[in-house]
Amino acid sequence: RDRLRFRGLLPPRAMNMEIQKERVLEEIRAEESMIRKHVIMEDVHDRNETLYHRILVDHMEEMAPIIYTPTVGQACNEFAMRYRRPRGMYFSEEDRGHMAAMVYNWPQKDVRVIVVTDG
Repeated sequence: RDRLRFRGLLPPRAMNMEIQKERVLEEIRAEESMIRKHVIMEDVHDRNETLYHRILVDHMEEMAPIIYTPTVGQACNEFAMRYRRPRGMYFSEEDRGHMAAMVYNWPQKDVRVIVVTDG
């Protein structure tokens, strides 16, 4: 913590992945609204991508309806109301002819997965 200058910026006790995962699952399972469950998972995605993907890998059958069909349709329809930060790249019709320059702006060079949607 001292070497990385984290002292005082993180809680004094570290929790292992399993405890963190169980806390998130408990919160999701207590929630009735699918869109609220989606928001909880997006919050986890924003804070801790490793935890987010661990939950998905270990509980895909339970998480798929939350992060994908049918809930993602509602999330897309309500995107403007729920937008918090950019995730990915956004191309519009006005960007035609500029795609190569836009892709060059992406900060990571080692891209292994690309998802394209018309949403």
